[in-house]
Amino acid sequence: MNRRRALTLIGTVGLAGVAGCVGENGEVTATAAPAAIPAGERQGYEANGPEPMEINETVEIAGVSRDVSVSTWSAAYAAPESQTGVFLVSTPDKKVGGISVNPLTRLSGADLIVRVINQGLGQAGGDMAVESIEQETEITASVLGEDRTIPVFSGVLDIGSNGSASEIEGAENGEVPIKLYVLSVSHESDVLLAVGFHPESVSASEEITSLMEAIEHPVEVDAGSTSA
Repeated sequence: MNRRRALTLIGTVGLAGVAGCVGENGEVTATAAPAAIPAGERQGYEANGPEPMEINETVEIAGVSRDVSVSTWSAAYAAPESQTGVFLVSTPDKKVGGISVNPLTRLSGADLIVRVINQGLGQAGGDMAVESIEQETEITASVLGEDRTIPVFSGVLDIGSNGSASEIEGAENGEVPIKLYVLSVSHESDVLLAVGFHPESVSASEEITSLMEAIEHPVEVDAGSTSA
């Protein structure tokens, strides 16, 4: 897998179809602050982002449709030589009646992985998808000054007919056993979600944990730059 392909694969783990916050009347808008892994903590991983993502949708809350406009930030960090990566997103967490109305923040575990990873891989590679997701264990990491629990999952990346993806180490009959790490953190007025993954044949658990521990939020993003 070449560098451009790896960054494209990971960086397009998108959030289309996700609405942010809904008020009682009219159009509702919300904006997240960017999150990033600083350059000095990336361990050689290539960065793509943070980049803004505008999400405009009509959602239904309590039987009432509302127009929602949400500004979200995404970033991806890839190690093409090991086919390993971390995807990081900062999305608004505005609450209505004390409950977050962002569908993404309501998900956890396999549901969150399927929503984020499957959709992103589908966008990047056509018919790729993550399947057979099962939680195996959990680890603890210090993120943004607090100890956080990171569930660890096993899964299978179905690479379908994607030719370049067939170069992934461990690929057999169109499938690659992978490990997935899911971090969900509320910080200030946003929710930070990080999904790390690597083939089971690659030892990268410590790298992914270290990358997650280095997450900073909020960060400044230069107008002409996509790498904070």
